[in-house]
Amino acid sequence: GTVTVTTGGGRYTIEVVLTVGASEASTSGEYEAYGAGVAILPLVVIIALAIMTNMVEFSLFCGIFVGACIVSGDINGGFKLTVENYILNAVADVGHAYVYLFTFFLSGVVAMMEKCGGMIGFTRAISRYANTPRTGQVAAFAVGVVVFFDDYANTLLAGQSMRPLIDSLCISREKLAFFVDATAAPIASISPVSSWVGFEIGLIQAEIDKIILLEGTDDIGIETSGFAVFLQSIKYRYYPIFMLVLIVVLIYAQRDFGTMLIAERKTEVYKRTDGGDGSTSDQAGGLGDGNHPREDQPLLVWNMAIPIVLLIFLIFWCLVQTGDDGSGDQTFMDKIERSDSYAALLWSTMGTALISMIFYLVQITRSGKIIIPDMQAMKELYMSEKAKLEDPSPKARSVMSLRDSTGAFLIGLERVFPATIVLTLAWASGALMNAVGCDRLFASWIVGGISPESLPTLSFLISLFMALATGTSWGTMSILFPLILVPTYISSEGDPLIFYSTVAGVLSGSVAGDHMSPISDTTVLSCLATECGLMNHVGTQAPYVVVMVILSVLVGTVPIGYDAWPNIVGILLGFAVIVVFVYFICKPVISPTGAWDPFVYAYMKFHKDEVLEQLQQDTIRAAAGEDLSGTENNKKLESDEPSDDEVIAKEEIPVAPSTEEAA
Repeated sequence: GTVTVTTGGGRYTIEVVLTVGASEASTSGEYEAYGAGVAILPLVVIIALAIMTNMVEFSLFCGIFVGACIVSGDINGGFKLTVENYILNAVADVGHAYVYLFTFFLSGVVAMMEKCGGMIGFTRAISRYANTPRTGQVAAFAVGVVVFFDDYANTLLAGQSMRPLIDSLCISREKLAFFVDATAAPIASISPVSSWVGFEIGLIQAEIDKIILLEGTDDIGIETSGFAVFLQSIKYRYYPIFMLVLIVVLIYAQRDFGTMLIAERKTEVYKRTDGGDGSTSDQAGGLGDGNHPREDQPLLVWNMAIPIVLLIFLIFWCLVQTGDDGSGDQTFMDKIERSDSYAALLWSTMGTALISMIFYLVQITRSGKIIIPDMQAMKELYMSEKAKLEDPSPKARSVMSLRDSTGAFLIGLERVFPATIVLTLAWASGALMNAVGCDRLFASWIVGGISPESLPTLSFLISLFMALATGTSWGTMSILFPLILVPTYISSEGDPLIFYSTVAGVLSGSVAGDHMSPISDTTVLSCLATECGLMNHVGTQAPYVVVMVILSVLVGTVPIGYDAWPNIVGILLGFAVIVVFVYFICKPVISPTGAWDPFVYAYMKFHKDEVLEQLQQDTIRAAAGEDLSGTENNKKLESDEPSDDEVIAKEEIPVAPSTEEAA
C-alpha cells in the first residue's frame, strides 16, 4: 500500500491506497493543519468571554464555534460543524439522554414535595428547636444536609423556608446565603445518591473506556467502573469536606472573620430583623411563587420524608440489580461497583415520581387535616366544580390531584432547563476539545514535562480557575476530564493513588471555583432564594473559600500527590487547622472587646473607616447588655421598620390561594 500526502494553503490531502493481489482499494480525505498551540484557543475564548460577558452559554457557544472553524478551515464549515456535529451529537448521545431524563424526574419529584407542603413541614419541624442564633444556624445547616440529593432543591428549600426564621434571630442574609450555597454543591457532589452522581460517573466512565481501549485489556490497575472510581475519589475531595467541617465549627464557636464578621455585627449588634445590609427583600419579586402549597394544605413531614426514603431505596435496589452477574459470589459493593448507574438512576427517579403522584393522590384532606375517607368524603371528592362553588364549605380532596402533581412536576423541569442548556454546550465543548487536539496538547505537557505527583494539585487549581471564569462546575468537569484523565493514567503509569486523587481534584476544584464565581447558577440561585445581594454574598463567602482552597492544597493535594502521609492524616490535620483558624483568627460576633480579626484590623490600620470604628464600640456596648436596636446607627432600620402586622406577615411562609378562593 501507499500513502500520499499533498499540501496547499494550510490543508493536507491524504490518500491511502491498499493493494491485495490484483485488488486495489483507496480512500482519501482533506484535513486542516495548524500549530499545536492553536488547539488551546477555544478554551481561551471560553474563559475570556465568560469573564468579560458573565454569559456562560454565549461563551461556550463561541468557543465551540471558534474550534469548529479551526477544524473545518472556514467560517461556513465551522457553523455547520457547530450545530450539526457537536451540539446535535451532544443532544443525541444515549448516555446524555439518561442524564437529561433522571435530572428531569428528580427535579419534578422535588417540586412535588414542595407543592404538597412536605418541605415546609420539614423546615417548620426543625425551626421549633431554633430560638438562638446558634440553633437557628444549626437548623439552616441541617436542612442543607438533609436535602443532599440535589443542589437546586437544597438551595431553594433552605433559602426560602429558613429566611423568616433566620431574620427573626438577627442573622444576616449574607450568612444564610453562605450556608445555603456552601451546603448545596459540596454535599450533592460527594453524595452517592444525588442528581450529580450520574453525570460525574458518566464523565469518568467515558475516560476509563478510553484507557481500556488504549491498553487493550480490562486489567488496567484501577477500577473499571465509573461508580467505583467515584467512590474511591470521595476521600480525596478535600475542599467540600473541609468546607462542611468549617461551617460546623463556625456555628459552634459563633465566630467569623473579614467581611462576614462585619455583616454579622451590623445585623446582630443592632438587632435587625430585616436581614441586614445584604437584604434585597424590598427588591425581590419572590422565587418560585407559583409552586407554594395551598393555604389549606396540611404541612406534613412524611410527604417529604417518604419520597426521599423511597428514592434512596430504589436507587440502591436498582444499582444492585443492574450489577448482579447472577453468580451468587458477589458482595454488595461488588454489585454496586459493577452496576449500570445510568439505568439505576433513571428507573429509580422515574419510579419515585410515579409512586409519589399516587401517594399524594390517595391522601385525603379536609380543612388542612388528613382524614380517613367516609361516604361523605367520597361524595365530596367526586363533586363537580359547579357544586363546589355553590357550597363554599370545606370539601374533602386529595393532597394533590394528578393535575396538581403534573403542574408541580413541570415547574421542576422549568427550574433545571437552563442548566441543561449549559450542560449540552459543555458536552459539545468537551467533544470539540478532542477534535481540535486540545487533549493531545495537554497530554504532551503532562506526559512530557509535568511530574505525575503534581497532577492532583494542578487538576484542582485548573478546574478551580475554569469554574471561577465560566461559572459552571458541570461544564468545567465536561471539558477537563477528557483533557486530563487519560494523560494522567499514562504519565503515572496507572498509579491508582494519582489517578483517583486527580479525579477528585477536578471534581472538588470545580465546586470551589463555582463557589467564588458571581456568574455561577448556584451562586445566583442562592441569592434569589435568600433574597441577598449578589455581590454581598460573593464578597462574604469568597474569603472562606480562599482559606479552604489554600488548606486543601497544603494538607491535601500536595502531600497526597507526593505520598507524604496517609490520606487520613491529611484530613485530620485539616480539621485541626480549621479549629485553630476559627478560634485564633476569627472573632466572636458579639465580643466584650469588639476586637476585629487580623484582616479587618489591617484594613483599618491603613484606611480610616468611621463606620467600622463605631461598629466596634457598639459591639462592646451590645456585649455589655445594652439594647442598640433604636440607636442613631440604626437609622436605616428605623426608617424601614415594618409594622407589627407586617413583621408577622413576613415571618409566615407564603402559600398559594386555595382553588375555591381562586375561583
